[in-house]
Amino acid sequence: MRARWVVLTLICSVAFAAGFRPDEVYAQEGNEAEVQYRLALRHKRAGRDAEALAAAREAARLRPDHVAAHFTIGALERRASNLDAALTAFSRVVQLEPTNGPGHAMAGAVLARLNRCPEAIEHLQRATQINNHDVPSWGNLGACLRRTRRNEEAITAYQQGLEHNPANPDLLNNISVALRRAGRIEEAIAMVQSALARDPEQPQFNINLATMYRRQERWAEAAQHFETGIRGMPTHHGALFDLAYCYEQLGRDQDAVRTYRRYIEAVRQSDPEGAARAEERLIPLTEG
Repeated sequence: MRARWVVLTLICSVAFAAGFRPDEVYAQEGNEAEVQYRLALRHKRAGRDAEALAAAREAARLRPDHVAAHFTIGALERRASNLDAALTAFSRVVQLEPTNGPGHAMAGAVLARLNRCPEAIEHLQRATQINNHDVPSWGNLGACLRRTRRNEEAITAYQQGLEHNPANPDLLNNISVALRRAGRIEEAIAMVQSALARDPEQPQFNINLATMYRRQERWAEAAQHFETGIRGMPTHHGALFDLAYCYEQLGRDQDAVRTYRRYIEAVRQSDPEGAARAEERLIPLTEG
C-alpha cells in the first residue's frame, strides 16, 4: 500500500511539472503585485506613508512594468521631499508609458524643484500637450521659462494655458507678473483689472495690481488694493511693508506707523533685516 502511494505521488508530481509554464509564474506574481499595489493605496489613504511606500515598492519589484506602482512611489517620495527618488520613479513611469500625462507633469514638477529647468520644460511641454487642462503644468512651465530668462515664451505659455482654462486665477496672476517683469505694465494692469471685475475680493489679484500701481506712484489706488489683498492674505507680509510705504507717501503718518509696526512684529524672527529697514522708516515718522 505504501509503495502504491509513493508511485501515485510521483506520477502527480511529474504531471504537474510537465504542465507547468513560466508565464504562470508571471501571472501569479502579477496578481500578487496587484495585491501589494492595492495595499499601498489603502495605507496611503490612511496616512501610513512608510507602509504605503514599502507595499508600492514590493508591487514594482514583483511586476517591474506596473506603471501605477511606480507613480505611487514617486508621489510618496515627493511628499517626503526625497526628490531624487521621486524623479527616478516618475522617469520610470514615462519610460514605460510615454503618453502618461501625469507622469510627465510630476517629473517636470520635481525637476523644477531641483532647479533643473531645461529638463523640466521638456516634460511640462509634453504634459500640457497630452492634457491642456493641466493648470499646474502650465504654471510650472511658465515659471521654468521665466527662470531661464525666456520671459516672452513664458507669457506665450500662460496665454496658451488660459485659452484652455479661461479665468483660471493662478494663470491670470502668473501672466500678469510675467507681463510686468517684461515691462508691459499697461497690459499687466488690464489683465488684472479684467480678473478683478469677475472676482473683486481675490487677494492675490489685488496685491498684484497694487504692486503695479505702487510702481507708477499711484499711491491711493495702490493702498486701496493692498488693503483688500491683505484682508484676504494676512500672512503676505511684504504687502504690509508696501502698504505702509503708500500711507507714508500719502501723508497718512499714523496709518504708516501702525502698519510698519505690524510688519515689524510679523517678520522680526524670520526677516530681521526687513524689520530693521521698517524701523528706519519709522524714525522720521515718530520724531517729535
